[in-house]
Amino acid sequence: MKLTIIRTAKNGKKFLHTRTIEKFMERIMVDTKEGDVSRMRREIDFLNDGEREYQHMKSIPRVFPAAEMTIDKQGNIRMKEMNGVVLLTVNHLNGGDEVSAVKEMAKVMPMTLAAFVGSSGRSVKILVKTAPVGKAFPQVEDEANRLYERAYELVARVYDSMLPSRLRMMDSSLLSPTCASFRMTLDEEPYLNLKAMPIQIPDMPLMARLRSDDDVAKTLNADDGNTVGQETRDLIKFLDKNYRFRFNSVMGYTEYSRKTAHAIGWLPVDERMQNRMSMEARLAGLNVWDKDVNRYIKSGLIREYNPVHEYLWRVRGTWDGKDHIGRLASCVPTNNPHWQQWFRTWFLAMVAQWMGKSRQYGNSVAPLLVSRQGYNKSTFCKSLIPRELQWGYNDNLQMNEKKSVLQAMSQFLLINLDEFNAISPAIQEGFLKNVIQLASVKVKRPYGKHVEEFPRLASFIATANMTDILVDPSGNRRFIGVELTAPIDVSQRIDHEQLYAQALEALDNNEPYWFDDQQTQLIMTSNRQFEKQPPVIQLFHECFEVVQDVNDGEYISAAAIFNTIRKVAGSSLRLNALTSFGRILANIPDLKRRRTSKGTEYLVKERRKNSD
Repeated sequence: MKLTIIRTAKNGKKFLHTRTIEKFMERIMVDTKEGDVSRMRREIDFLNDGEREYQHMKSIPRVFPAAEMTIDKQGNIRMKEMNGVVLLTVNHLNGGDEVSAVKEMAKVMPMTLAAFVGSSGRSVKILVKTAPVGKAFPQVEDEANRLYERAYELVARVYDSMLPSRLRMMDSSLLSPTCASFRMTLDEEPYLNLKAMPIQIPDMPLMARLRSDDDVAKTLNADDGNTVGQETRDLIKFLDKNYRFRFNSVMGYTEYSRKTAHAIGWLPVDERMQNRMSMEARLAGLNVWDKDVNRYIKSGLIREYNPVHEYLWRVRGTWDGKDHIGRLASCVPTNNPHWQQWFRTWFLAMVAQWMGKSRQYGNSVAPLLVSRQGYNKSTFCKSLIPRELQWGYNDNLQMNEKKSVLQAMSQFLLINLDEFNAISPAIQEGFLKNVIQLASVKVKRPYGKHVEEFPRLASFIATANMTDILVDPSGNRRFIGVELTAPIDVSQRIDHEQLYAQALEALDNNEPYWFDDQQTQLIMTSNRQFEKQPPVIQLFHECFEVVQDVNDGEYISAAAIFNTIRKVAGSSLRLNALTSFGRILANIPDLKRRRTSKGTEYLVKERRKNSD
């Protein structure tokens, strides 16, 4: 991998040469022969307000890390070969502590190729590896530039959500001196990871565009003589100087993080924090009110952030080729020979649900882990979600609170129906059977004025301590019942990044994340062992035998069958049970039926009681 270094002489002539990334990292460990970088860092503090640029800066070469380039006969810089490296810049850092904090955080990211101090000493340059999905790098400059734009947009979103300081957001261009290159720098301890895994760049650009700091700056620096407007601009400058903000599009609220080297966590901007920000602004001499802070916090000027997409984009393309999904499934001891394949399909469906891969159907199947207490079922369910996304796990949802369930499906990632046997038969047969297959949910937000439609995020998993728990035979295809033969092994560390990288790789290769008709029938057959047989079914089998040949039995109506059973059960079997009896018969395995002018009839053979 080679990058390009361009030096501009005093007469304007450009000189170009290339270096490998390894040689370049060795190069920046020492200053230029003239000591330009060290001199600039010493003198930059003494620049007057009107001086925007260090006077000797033009003599410092520019480095273009995204491609190997050449100069044509007209002196224009042209791309020779793209290498997929994206340049990110974190500016306005105060001292070595903040610089070190940014570098350390960049090292954590597996796609970081390099990280080092910028030429001013107050910035960090981060080089990130990317690659187009399923394609080679384009050779045509226009195509390469479009790929770089998509790559920059994606990489910037991922890193800006993780770094302790805000990135400098810019319109991206492969050959732009301002956003795709940097001045030769000096860093005695640069970071280099030649094994960095590239972020896979899809053909389609992201739906949500990054807000441009340059555009916002134009708004903030505008001087139209409007006093109120100037007060608002002063407030925004004050808040952006002390805080970082992002709008969490999943949870539907704005989050903040302080701009200090040691404060890298994000918290919701609640009412108490808004009041503090207002007080800080007024103590700083700004003539603002609480409502001014509130309006800015809830405005479109705050960049949008989707924590789920950011996590998935970060791990995409980093799979090491090992079967992490299968290894996780094997931790669940069961005699069900289909468990590992069923778990894999469900796990892919969960990830596909997070990605919004299917807008027409939701993940309508849920694993149901059955065993006595103490088998680590709940611990296993919680461990499926990585630490960064643990906010998206819910195991205490009340299924009888329908509005809360619908809202949770749009805000959580995995809902554990813990103690599934405690869910009433009415909810199992009605509400749960319906919501588990929804692709989107319609709810009214707190204090909202109308019902809104939100994409569904959550998938379901369930645990139970009893074996006879499924009360609706027609809904049994919604669950993957497995009985545990021993406690689940939760001692092994789960490599979540590799787990989800494998899932994304499988989805990118169009592996099915749904169950076909044959698999669904197999699941329903397996689930019969977990069905809770109502007394009327037990009485049916006591009175009748299911046969396949009409010569062995006869077709009779549901009412006639019910009447025979009632003679055995007596008054305990009420007549109003007849209204649902036909549906119960329809779910008895292998029971043949036919439609006649008198209604549906069933092929049965009455069991004759032995006379004394």
